[in-house]
Amino acid sequence: MRIAQASGLFTLALFAASAAASAAAAPDGKAIFLAQKCNVCHSVSAAGIERQVKSEKVAGPDLTTATAQHDKAFLTKFLKKEEMVDGKKHGKEWKGTDPELSALIDWVKEPKK
Repeated sequence: MRIAQASGLFTLALFAASAAASAAAAPDGKAIFLAQKCNVCHSVSAAGIERQVKSEKVAGPDLTTATAQHDKAFLTKFLKKEEMVDGKKHGKEWKGTDPELSALIDWVKEPKK
């Protein structure tokens, strides 16, 4: 009986550890946005993030709505400077990992509350 209980507790502990590791492994798009300093040029007004640069000449669009016109595959290529919007490549080439880029785009494209 004790072996069965110990086995059950061990299985439960493994499951909990696995779930925690999965949650910890998932990159946070908003944190990546801020860490990569995307907010220097871009706002995400729906998330309460305003761009830091004041010059309209170098400011990028508010990503709350600007990303709606493109799918994730296009945005991935655009941020890697493999695609253009209005004849221009993105001002800064992506320097993070592919999973971080994926999480960033997912976060920017998801509706904000």
